Amino acid sequence: MSDHPVYRPPAGHEKLALGPEELGALGLAFPGGWVLPISRGRLEYAWLVRQVIAATSPTAIAVEQAESLTSAVDQAIDRLPLLSVVTYADPREHGRPVYLPIEPADPLVEAIRRGHELGIPVWRIARELDPPRPPEDKLPDPLAAEELGALAYIRSVLEIAATFQLREADEHREATMVQHLAVRIARARRAGETPRVLVVCGVRHARRLVDALLAADAGEDTDLGDTLLLGGRRRDDITVHHLAESSSQDVLAEMPFLNAAYERARDERRRPPKAILSPAASSGETTANVIELFARRSPASAPASASASAPASAPASASASASASATAKELRRRVEGAGDGADAPSDEPLLRGRIGLLYALCRGARARYADLHGGKLRAGAIAGMLRYACRYALTENALGPDLYHLVIAGRGFVDDNFAQELWEVATRYPWQSEEPEIEPLEVSLRDLHSDVRNLRFRPKLLRRRRRLRQVVKPAPKERRPGEWAERFTDDICSFQPEDLAIEGYGDLLRQHSARIISESAARSVRFTSSLGDGIDVRETLRNWHEKTIYVRLGRSVREQAGAVVVIFDDEPLTPKDPDVEPKYPWQMTWQGEGEEEGDMALYATDPFARIIGPGIGRALYGGFLLNRPAGTMFGVWSDDYFVDAKSKAEVLLLAALDHSAERIVVYVAPKPPRRKLRQIAQRLDRKIIHVPLGQLSPAGLQKVRRFHVLSGPEVRAQAPRYIR
Repeated sequence: MSDHPVYRPPAGHEKLALGPEELGALGLAFPGGWVLPISRGRLEYAWLVRQVIAATSPTAIAVEQAESLTSAVDQAIDRLPLLSVVTYADPREHGRPVYLPIEPADPLVEAIRRGHELGIPVWRIARELDPPRPPEDKLPDPLAAEELGALAYIRSVLEIAATFQLREADEHREATMVQHLAVRIARARRAGETPRVLVVCGVRHARRLVDALLAADAGEDTDLGDTLLLGGRRRDDITVHHLAESSSQDVLAEMPFLNAAYERARDERRRPPKAILSPAASSGETTANVIELFARRSPASAPASASASAPASAPASASASASASATAKELRRRVEGAGDGADAPSDEPLLRGRIGLLYALCRGARARYADLHGGKLRAGAIAGMLRYACRYALTENALGPDLYHLVIAGRGFVDDNFAQELWEVATRYPWQSEEPEIEPLEVSLRDLHSDVRNLRFRPKLLRRRRRLRQVVKPAPKERRPGEWAERFTDDICSFQPEDLAIEGYGDLLRQHSARIISESAARSVRFTSSLGDGIDVRETLRNWHEKTIYVRLGRSVREQAGAVVVIFDDEPLTPKDPDVEPKYPWQMTWQGEGEEEGDMALYATDPFARIIGPGIGRALYGGFLLNRPAGTMFGVWSDDYFVDAKSKAEVLLLAALDHSAERIVVYVAPKPPRRKLRQIAQRLDRKIIHVPLGQLSPAGLQKVRRFHVLSGPEVRAQAPRYIR
């Protein structure tokens, strides 16, 4: 899987594209050009705009945007892939600021940007001071266009948009756009040109705009004149700011991960990636089914969490649910067909389309989860998680999951740490600048939308945009690279809550070994006069032919377990290949600080390579040794007495045999110790109780394997802010 995924439609460029003939068949052609309906903030529409521009070769591109925004929006678009936000005061709201984020995967931004790249004039034809409209949530999910094709999808969208109620604001908006277009086209014709204008506007206006332009061309409307109407006061307080990194995680319509994938797809110098999977077969969807899916009411009610504050979406009907199920099955087939892709070339994506990007997102989160938390996901876990997220999205009348659905699925399939890593990968935008050339601005989600509701989520706070779209409050970050690492000196210490937790886990292992010793000391005898410790059912059944009952007699065991050794992953003391860096280079012997703590020897990953807070490093144990009482174990890794050890695990076991105050040593590891170490234990009058690592709870092992190193005792007070 590529570390830098690129968006490509699953069935090739031709399916998510429209040419002049298709636009004419949809009734979107008029004398002098075509109208392309879009919905703002969707990756699929942005790709469609780019393909339509290539197919129609327009002489001008008209966009639904006010003329007064031209200079600011053009400046922001020229900064791409750096993110910007255009802001101005709304006089109708007592000067309340209005924010317009400029992101790559927005179809209107793509239309303007592509026009600039090709040298095509861009006309702004919208009414001045019109308020930004929220997206049309009752329209079909644009993800369906990847499977159905743009022609069938846009036909469905137009039929649904025809049922929308006409508002007074729509009439004023459309009259202004028609007047702008008619005057500009007339001017071009008088200049001897043959205009081919591509009009990029909202779905709600597309058909009525075409009808009005046809009527104007036929001479039915004689009031258009030859003067452009501004439709209100022009804005004169417009500014452009760099969008702060913290804000880019919150306010973009598409998650930053998808915006980055689309930005890479725009790079025409990039060689088109070779498809590993064959193009997805048609899912058998029809226009009628897609209309039914989003326009009719289902017997099952929408979930209460979605209906409480988010805009209502048109529920699906029973027949449409079967249709959506077919699409979901096709998406699942594409996900499962890829498997985990461990052997795939690193520069080729396993999947195409939005689902392919979400699959890459989950793989990135899985890699971070393994690296930072030591967690491992079983094969197929990502496919199962995506299936659940798709079905969850379907309950909210969407075919593809948003980040909220993914985070909830990740938390349910794995844990909160994996859900957090999902959010971290999804909200990272690689082109952010710490020192932009213009002033940065922080914008919150509530500055853009009023319909935001908070959802308490461990360990972060999630908020949803529109239909519960997510935002997670990020953890504190460094003001400059390396600031937190500068706090470290030779005076390091551990995090006390983790010390108590691991000591408690050691006590549990000692109790577990006591049960093993007790069971090994028990014996079964024939029943004579006493039931002893109870009937031994297994032995009785084994000797059923004797027609007698066996009872179990336990023996009191006075021996207690002393040192405890836990090995997660062994590693040779001397690497076989000197050029390969050891996985667990950090070796340490800790001294207990109180009566509840003992001494500890360990080998682990380098905690200074993963700094998570000021003077706070994170690492994973490769193995550790717990021994009581405190203050009795020193310099394990520098002791020449353990020359017989071949690996780091054997050093810890030999140290346990040497320092344990009790005869019993508990050894938790994937494999038992080799024979020579058992012989050494016998000579030292010690007994090794081997507990296979697989017998213990993976969740419990996962909790104790991660630990933190602090730069000093003074850091312990603020460490809980960074250690979750």
